[in-house]
Amino acid sequence: MKPLLIVTGFVAAAAVGAGMAISPLLSAKDDGPATTQSISQPANPASGQAAQGKGATAAQKSAAAAAQPVPAPAPEPAAPPPVTPRKNYTYKSFDVDGSYIAMTFDDGPNPETTPRLLQILRERNIKVTFFVLGNMVAKHPEVLKMIADEGHEIGSHSWSHPQLTRISQAAVDKELGNTSEAIFQVTGKRPIYLRPPYGSMKPTLRSYIEDKYGLTIVNWSVDPNDWKNRNSQAVHDAIMAQVKPGAIVLSHDIYATTVDAMPRILDELAAKGYKFATLSQMVAMDKPLKVALAAPGAATKKPKPNGTKPDAAKPTGTPKPAAAAPKPAASSTPSRSAGVY
Repeated sequence: MKPLLIVTGFVAAAAVGAGMAISPLLSAKDDGPATTQSISQPANPASGQAAQGKGATAAQKSAAAAAQPVPAPAPEPAAPPPVTPRKNYTYKSFDVDGSYIAMTFDDGPNPETTPRLLQILRERNIKVTFFVLGNMVAKHPEVLKMIADEGHEIGSHSWSHPQLTRISQAAVDKELGNTSEAIFQVTGKRPIYLRPPYGSMKPTLRSYIEDKYGLTIVNWSVDPNDWKNRNSQAVHDAIMAQVKPGAIVLSHDIYATTVDAMPRILDELAAKGYKFATLSQMVAMDKPLKVALAAPGAATKKPKPNGTKPDAAKPTGTPKPAAAAPKPAASSTPSRSAGVY
């Protein structure tokens, strides 16, 4: 019977020690939610009597720690303000401080040439803007995802490249609505820029497109005619001859000759001090339109002194108005020989 009593004594002592170690947790739970500090606080293993003597003090400390406010995490950095393009306006170039230019590529994505261009841009850490066709996005969504994943901007170039000013409003809706939806399905974002095929646009249609689809019209200031001149040297020479700060450079990533010309073009532009930006970055840097000031004295006439007859020095008779210049005949075809802009 004595061994049994000894074992029982040890069990009782262990129970007492365990009870004192758990009691701070029960206290903390009653006072509020448990914290890491209260849960990880151990009982003193050296002596059951020490734990029993300091039990109330440990419970009080644990409750006080639970009552202390948890420090708030550092606030997230503020998001950059959204870019707001000009209303009822067609961008052809930008007025910016510094030698910034926007490289833009039309008519893709192409599964053979676009990935090669992306590699060229990646090696130089250059971001550009792609104006894609909806039917090409539907055929090659994986290439569009590559463009988006690498941080380039994506704009709409319509679904099938018609001249938007020569089709019905319903057809315009189909061209632009379907393209925006196709881009959204791949990237999760809808485009905010439209490059109309052939650069053809009129004010009433521009207002309609801007109001309904939130698309700002973007054309270009540098055109290498790479759709016609399938020659890398010619593409290089044309871009280098026309480029200047604030330029929007047009080219096409669907032509191997254009992609072949890009490493040399980009390297020479960088050597001349040019910096590359997406359209949204250029819009953010663009200066407000300057109001033209009249020449001094042109806005107001000096008042005539009293006593003089007005127009006394003017000759009598009414001069015949100059004949109006004849209006040029309207063209039935898109500009630039119907190229694939």
